[in-house]
Amino acid sequence: MQAKVMKWGAAGVSLWLVAGAAQASLQQLEADLQAELAGDGASMVIGQLVEEANSYVAEDVAITYTNGDLLSIDRYRVEGRYARPASITLDGISMTELGFDSPVLTVGELVLREPGAAVPMLETFEAEGSIINALSLSDITFRLEGSLADELAAELESQALAGVLSIDSLELEDASSSAVGLIALQGVSGELNDFATGISATLALGDMRIEALEGLDRPGEERLEHAELNGFSLTGEQWSVLLDNAWVKGNSYVGEAGFSGAEFDLGELINLVPPSEREELQALNRVLTGGTGRLSAEGQSASQWQESPSDESSNRNRLTSEGYLQLDGAGGLEFSMDVPISLPKGASLEQATQNPALFEAATLYGGNVTVAYSDEGMLPRIATEIAAQEGISEEQAISQAWAQAQQLGPLLGPQITKLMVGMVDIMAGKAQSLTVNVALPNPFMLNQFIMNPMASSERLTFTFELK
Repeated sequence: MQAKVMKWGAAGVSLWLVAGAAQASLQQLEADLQAELAGDGASMVIGQLVEEANSYVAEDVAITYTNGDLLSIDRYRVEGRYARPASITLDGISMTELGFDSPVLTVGELVLREPGAAVPMLETFEAEGSIINALSLSDITFRLEGSLADELAAELESQALAGVLSIDSLELEDASSSAVGLIALQGVSGELNDFATGISATLALGDMRIEALEGLDRPGEERLEHAELNGFSLTGEQWSVLLDNAWVKGNSYVGEAGFSGAEFDLGELINLVPPSEREELQALNRVLTGGTGRLSAEGQSASQWQESPSDESSNRNRLTSEGYLQLDGAGGLEFSMDVPISLPKGASLEQATQNPALFEAATLYGGNVTVAYSDEGMLPRIATEIAAQEGISEEQAISQAWAQAQQLGPLLGPQITKLMVGMVDIMAGKAQSLTVNVALPNPFMLNQFIMNPMASSERLTFTFELK
């Protein structure tokens, strides 16, 4: 009997201790919400504090700041050990500014994994070296009212903006001041009205994903593993900008990039700029679209680095690249490159992609570069535009262009002169395409070409083909 009493007594003490610890954690949650979310001078009201399975919850949290703004949270849930929670989840977030009936910001759910504290301090995420492990938000809505609209208007140099932006979901992983493991957006839509100009637009974005973005603390040295955008559109009353897909992998030296399904209403977009700036844009519209005002485009490029065999003493690698750019109704450009290359002694490809100066110091050992242009009316329309602006005939405009190409011969060299003459021939309608092949000398220092391209071009061997 005595043993049973002692057993139940010990159990009661354990339950009392657990209950006491839970109550202490709930009291700490209230204190932390007041200290970190409310701060000095703000008043906070909590509907109730409850303990659930392995979690602590504050319901119906309302914080009124000294400026009159109101932050409300339906449920603030801390999961796991209070001192070191596994995650925090905020449901039903809204921020309403003083003087407005509707919230300027609402979030259906916010989940922060491994937050480091039950109520993290904002300063923690701003500190150097801090990392957001995993953050996800859903059902986000921004209303362009109050201070948010004022800040955006200032960024866009506008006097008055209004509108709404909605995002189905946003994910962020391994984010710091220098790198981001993942940024993912889905289901973006919005309406934007600029009352000063009278311009209204509707925005839509199917999804966007950026993976392994590095070098944010080193401007000009950013690199990423993959980024992709799908289903972008920006439309007004009589104009639109559309992009089906765009992607990039790697960097500008080794990787892939491209876009498809790009469409622009150039003719109507011109009417959105101030009248004093329209003349040059209208000339560009006539050259690119023939006056139709509609331009469609697509393009892509891919570069690969092939390491030399480990048993090869020369340490020469191979860099290949190919791609194209197509402007429907204007012209198309294709290019390819295949060059043996070696980086400065001791430099690796990874180091070179992070430090462009190492690529620029590379040595090329021959190889070829080919560029092919196919005209769909752009160059002849340039002749028409020059003639109209100078009040001369198209034949005279073409003769002037040919004469200028010849006059620049002594300065640019015979190879560049042939290139310019070939372009004038297309302008005159004598040909529709020009292919240029450039054979590189062995060896050839890339940085010498960058510093003095005109002098270095004399060492290149050009072949031209007009069709």
